[in-house]
Amino acid sequence: MPQSLKDDWKNGRTLFGVWCTMPGSVQAEFIAWQQPDYVCVDLQHGMIDHSTSIPMVQAITAGGSRPIVRVPWNQPAPIMAALDCGALGVVVPMVDDAEQAAAAARACRYPPRGMRSYGPVRARQVHGSTDPDVLEKVACIVMVETAGGIRNAREIAETDGIDAIYIGPSDLALSMGMKPGQTTPESGFDDTIDAIREACRDAGIAVGIQAPDGPTAARYREWGFDMITIGSDAPLMSAAIKNHLGVARGDVGATTSLGNY
Repeated sequence: MPQSLKDDWKNGRTLFGVWCTMPGSVQAEFIAWQQPDYVCVDLQHGMIDHSTSIPMVQAITAGGSRPIVRVPWNQPAPIMAALDCGALGVVVPMVDDAEQAAAAARACRYPPRGMRSYGPVRARQVHGSTDPDVLEKVACIVMVETAGGIRNAREIAETDGIDAIYIGPSDLALSMGMKPGQTTPESGFDDTIDAIREACRDAGIAVGIQAPDGPTAARYREWGFDMITIGSDAPLMSAAIKNHLGVARGDVGATTSLGNY
């Protein structure tokens, strides 16, 4: 059984990961070979459906990393399906309040704690067990990125069964009346992120955040985040190609800028 994300967080380890938005197992495996702590298969904004995600989860495991899945929405069926195919955690977007957080947590746990239906299929091989107590040792990670989520961050963090809050900076900016990538310290954006982080600290759960690049991820590491995504496959690949083309052509100011997401 692979080391759980929750065990690493309990031991004070900061986890760094990469987001997959492009369908296909080959690039997922290549990313996993670089030894990130986790690789997330994005079914919300990525060009990936459930059937495509299964070989990607397999490839991430084969490459030596841990697969998690961002589901399209806070609904039981996609959460259960992702866990049954062997994801070690789910990221649930756009959670507004404690009630919605509790619904996500229930979908990850079997009765009597939750309402997850028993049918582990591939998960039994991943976890090496058919015991529900073992199978449900997965991370329930909910996203705080809406106006409601900001208001209710403390209640969300204190919800039973929630293992981490994950901040989506782009949607968070939009919720605060700003455009992604155009926030300023004076706007209160950093203060909002810090308030969410402190809510997680007080509740004793992990806190994660999406970064567009390594330097931003390093700054979040200094802030004390437990789960930091260093970037997504499409902009990382595009930036690398653009940079090498620029160097090859002798362009002035060749850049590795990765954009907002």
